[in-house]
Amino acid sequence: MNELLHKYWEGQSSLEEEQKLIAYFNSETVAPEHEVYRSIFNAFEEESVMKEDLDFDAFAKLASEEKPKDHSKIRVLKGLGIAAGFAALIAVGSNYIGTTETNTDLGTYEDPKEAYHATVEALQLVSTKFNNGRKNLKPLSEINNKTEKVFKTK
Repeated sequence: MNELLHKYWEGQSSLEEEQKLIAYFNSETVAPEHEVYRSIFNAFEEESVMKEDLDFDAFAKLASEEKPKDHSKIRVLKGLGIAAGFAALIAVGSNYIGTTETNTDLGTYEDPKEAYHATVEALQLVSTKFNNGRKNLKPLSEINNKTEKVFKTK
């Protein structure tokens, strides 16, 4: 029996061997050192005898408590949604129809020196924004340094 129990606990027993164990623990000739396992195998036996209630419906009570849908509210809400969509289209369309003038100024420079200075200013602005963003990440780098020391990743 000890060999069968060992195989069972290791998950290497066959169905026949498990049936032998169940029969053994249901009998009256269980060794005292195996008495500890008797309740476990008896629970398996009781579970296998239980019938499933296939007629059980968890949502049966909820279904009876549902209120019938008010279709007039749904129609009104759909109608309001459609009307709002048309109103948005008309507002956007009237904005485009009223403006026939096109903007030809693309922000270009005739003088190369002026273009260079504008480019340098734009890059300096991006650089300052980028550096300000990096300052916010400083606590994360400190956390990474601490975790590298703990987990010895470097």
